Order: sequence, then C-alpha cells, then structure tokens
Amino acid sequence: MSKPSQPRPQILLEKLRGQADLALAKLRGAAISGNPSITGASREEAIREFIRCFLPRSYAIGHGEVFSVDNDRSRQVDVIIHDDLFSPVFRTDDGGILVPCEAVYGTAEVKTRLDRDGWELALENVASVKRLERTPADERAQEDGPGGPVMDILPNTRLRFSSRFTAPGPDRPVNPYLGIVVALEGLSADTLNTDLNDRVLQGNGALLPDLVACVGNGHLIARYARRDGDGFRIGAATLGGAYDGFRTFQVGDLVLSSLHLGLNVLLSGIRLKNRDFASDWLDELRWVERKSKIEALFAGSGLPAETAWDEMESEAMARGEHDIASKLRDIRRHGTSRAR
Repeated sequence: MSKPSQPRPQILLEKLRGQADLALAKLRGAAISGNPSITGASREEAIREFIRCFLPRSYAIGHGEVFSVDNDRSRQVDVIIHDDLFSPVFRTDDGGILVPCEAVYGTAEVKTRLDRDGWELALENVASVKRLERTPADERAQEDGPGGPVMDILPNTRLRFSSRFTAPGPDRPVNPYLGIVVALEGLSADTLNTDLNDRVLQGNGALLPDLVACVGNGHLIARYARRDGDGFRIGAATLGGAYDGFRTFQVGDLVLSSLHLGLNVLLSGIRLKNRDFASDWLDELRWVERKSKIEALFAGSGLPAETAWDEMESEAMARGEHDIASKLRDIRRHGTSRAR
C-alpha cells in the first residue's frame, strides 16, 4: 500500500485566501459606513479576526497600550499581538488591554485610507511601541557566569549548557517588536516605498514598520537584506538587526493572504523573555510596611526622625501617592502639634 501523499502548501494558501476574502468584505463594508467611529472599530476588528484565524492559541490579539518597566507607555494601538500563556495582561473597562512590553510580539495599525496624515500617525504609533526598552532574549547561547552558556527557550525558561557547547547564529536579540501597517487604500506603493527607504538612509530604520499592506492598491512592502550577488532576503533576516531597505511586492488581490503568511514567518522567529517581577514584589512589600508607619504618623503616633522625612516623601511621590506626600509635607510644616 502506498503512503498517502503529504498535503501541499496550496491547501494552506487556499484557506488563507478564503479568510482574506471575508476580511476584505468586512473592510469594504466598514469603509462605506457613514459613521467614522463605526468605520474605525469595524476595520480594526476585521483585521484582528483575520490575524487571529491562523495563529496558534499561544498568541492573543487585542488593542490598547503597551508599557515598560520604566513606566513608559505606547500610544493607543489598533492591534496588539501578545503572549497568552506566560505573561500577565490587564483588561481595561473599554474592552482594551494594557500589556507589559515583554509580552508583546508586535502591533498593527489599521487605516481605511492611508493619506499623508494617516501615514505619519501610523508610523508614530508603531514607533511608540518599538521605543519601549526591554531585556533582549538571546538568539544563541551566550556566556552568563560560571557553569557554561545559557539560552532563552521560553519566556520564563532559560536552558544552561556545558561550557563546551556553542551555538551558531547571528549575535542579535530575537525579541524585537513587529510593526505592521494595513490600509484599505491610500498612497501609492512608490510613494510609501520611497519614504520608507529615505527614512532608513536617515538612520531611523529601527523604528519603522516591518510590513506595510495596502489592500486596494495590491501591494505589500517588506524589509529586505542584501545577500551575495543580486539576491536578497526577507523575513527572519531582518528581525532585530540591520537591514538594507524596503522592497515592494505587487501581489494584486492576495495582499491579505500574503500579509498573514509573512506574519507567521516573522512571528516564528521571535522568542520572548519575561520580565522578572521579584524586585517589584519586594519593593511593594517594603513600601506597604513603610506606608503603615506613615499612616500611624497621621493617626498621631509620633514623629519620625528628621532624616526620614525626605525619604518618605520622595517614595510617596515616586509611587504616585500624592495625597500621602501632601499630608507628610503638611505635618512637617506645622510641626508636632499638628501631628498630635
């Protein structure tokens, strides 16, 4: 009995194209709506559903803001692709999410019409995430103290090897942020491609999108890296490191399916590294202890040593507890009689 033949890649492409047609119908339906708020919400939801359709369940899709360990925040972004297994995610009252930057694979901006103002806004929203600092994950095993090299294999797991172990691969982090821009129609491919390459030449390449798709114009723009001869590489070759520029692919009606296939390729090359919350936990416990002493001070249990005032006030301000800092200044200003 002959063995069954292996499924051909065309099966995947056919399914992708079918889902892309459904998403395109929703996008066009949103575009003719007379209500701008409905238009925006509908187009973003259509893209989120399309991105979701063929991603593994370890990826989650939402919208909202991303924040860093330094308390820097991104702008509001239309689509956030984030880890759904190992990382905390906070839900907001408006249905959005607030995500630690360590849990984010990438983001997408969705526009009905990508005019000049919309293009600048999309670029800034993508850049607002890419600017957030996070600890890099290792692309290959790196020396990390005694006991041999280590490698990040899951967001919360590192693998240690024998000191004789080496691993090939480019020396770069593998948890860059992906940035995508999707539009129903708008500026021409030549205009966008020229603008992107000009920005690369100006030294701003790290903050630019990785993929730009314009459905109505039938083009997909991707980063590329040159190789020997006339060839070039896309995908993992441009992740997290230097690249040479952007190239436009005229793909006609297959923009969304090509976008999703590229998204899968890029996501498969990213390995996240979780934030270590141990120090945050200890800081919070110490602050709660100190806060209880401050509250006892408010109740009239005596004044602290003079040298403790500045420390308590600074800590309260750093944690955003301005009411406590104000009370401390008030007690200090008016002396012992006010405290009692």
